[in-house]
Parts: sequence; C-alpha cells; structure tokens
Amino acid sequence: MTSNIYLAFDIDGTIYDAGDILEASFREGVMSFIEGGFGKSLHTPTKDEIIATLGFTLDDIFITLFPLLTKDDRIRLSLICTDNLVNMIRAKKGRLIDGVYDTLKKLHAMNFNMLVASNGARDYVEAILETYNIKRFFSEPFIYTGGNINNKTDIIGRYIELNPERRLIMIGDRATDLNAAKENNIPFIGCAFGHAGDDEIKGERYIIRSFIEIIDILERSLLPGRYTEF
Repeated sequence: MTSNIYLAFDIDGTIYDAGDILEASFREGVMSFIEGGFGKSLHTPTKDEIIATLGFTLDDIFITLFPLLTKDDRIRLSLICTDNLVNMIRAKKGRLIDGVYDTLKKLHAMNFNMLVASNGARDYVEAILETYNIKRFFSEPFIYTGGNINNKTDIIGRYIELNPERRLIMIGDRATDLNAAKENNIPFIGCAFGHAGDDEIKGERYIIRSFIEIIDILERSLLPGRYTEF
C-alpha cells in the first residue's frame, strides 16, 4: 500500500536545525565580503532575522536581509555565507531534529518513498543529507530551485508531473510548505516544532509536535479506505 505514497520533506526546521550556526555563518560571510573589498560596512543579521527568512528561496533571503546590495553583490555574499554554512554542517555544528534518523529509517522500511522539497541551496541540503547519513532514505530525483523551478510550489509540482500516479504528502514547518501543498492540492502535515512554532500553520488538520508523530498520523490516515479523509 505505502509503495504508492510519496512523502515530500522540507529540510530546515523539519529535518535539521541550523539555528545555532546561522548567525556565525552570516557574520563570517559579511566579514569576508568586506575584507574582499566589496563594501565598507554592512549590517550583520541577527539569528532571529535570519530564521524569519528560512523557507524562502536563497535569492529572497538575501534580498530581505541585504536590500541595499546590488544583485551581483547579493549573489557573491550568498555564495560566501552558504559555503560557511556547509562547512559548519559537515563539521556537525548543527543538529538533526530529535527523532529524525530513526523515524526516516522506519518510514523507509515501511516502503514510503521520500523526497526532498527545500528552497535551500543544493550544497546546503546535500551537506545535511550526507553528513548525517540520511540521503540513502530519500528517492531520486532531488529537485532544487533553478531554471524554471522558482520555489517550493514548483518543486512539488514537478514531483507530481514526474509521478502522476502517486499520492504525495507535503511535510514542513513554514507557510511556504503549507502554500506548496495547497497550491498543488495535496495533503499537508505541519511541524509545530519548527522555527516558527505553529504560528504559520495553526488551524491545519494535521499538526505534529515531534518528528516521530509522523508515523502515527500516516498509519491512522492510511488505513484501507481512509486516505481520502487526509
């Protein structure tokens, strides 16, 4: 039964918590940017300011945090900050959300197909998946923004195009995840343990407060004849 079910996971705030390393990665990025001669002064965003942008595309994050920079400079700074963040992830300075590894392992054993649905940069996402040995639980293809894929809604739409006979469920913690589900007319499981709590997803039918609860919701909702109630 579950072989026809695809679970599309957001990454940051759902699978991984980069909260403790975000500010440092941006602070070092701004310092390198200035030392490279690309600006004399630049506001270094706080942890809260950065977290407020998570779930956006990389372009939108840097437009929001550095609105006065030119497009070329935003791209240059985003590459520096992303590289810093990737190095910190590979040094295991962030952390997986509690229960992620064991839950993904069990879902994989239950024959659920799992997909990555993140607006994050490819290097950032793959650093998480590889560093914590969870990439093996996910199915190909790994679709990221770029080209005609502008955001998470497009990512989900592309997965649906590639697997029209499959049932897809979006799992995430932010409004961008909820919107991607609604705009593609698929079920949504909201993660209230993410960066915004339940502020952006409150009122939705399926809200979990720990990652492991995903299994319970799926088992209760996927009994024969009950999927349409999801």
